[in-house]
Amino acid sequence: MSAISLTNVPLSTSSSNAVSQSPNYFKERRAEVQQLGEALQSGDLAAAQQDYNNIVSLGKTVLDRNNPFFRSDRGQDFNAIGGALQNGDLAGAQQAFASLESTYKHPPAVSSSGSLEASPTASGSGVNVVA
Repeated sequence: MSAISLTNVPLSTSSSNAVSQSPNYFKERRAEVQQLGEALQSGDLAAAQQDYNNIVSLGKTVLDRNNPFFRSDRGQDFNAIGGALQNGDLAGAQQAFASLESTYKHPPAVSSSGSLEASPTASGSGVNVVA
């Protein structure tokens, strides 16, 4: 099985420049998302809210936007986590986090036009997509 190269997939110009200026962005975001997952798993709403806010802050600082994810499905899941946390809904936040996490287990399919598409039926190929 061959690896998929995403080096030719264009990001928006401003986002691309911001990410290239911060090579540690994805590493930092991954660590923050992991902390969020741990807080949700332990049932610590206050820590989960703080972790969520840290991720939002990272997106604002590096990307100049509220949502730190480039893929729309991940952005929707992330927003759902925030909404559930704001409402004190631990189960809802956990469910939304599980949805976000599943997007990393099922990489997006690449359409014939070269654009990325979310694919809930794609099998895990061991390719890490950092979008």
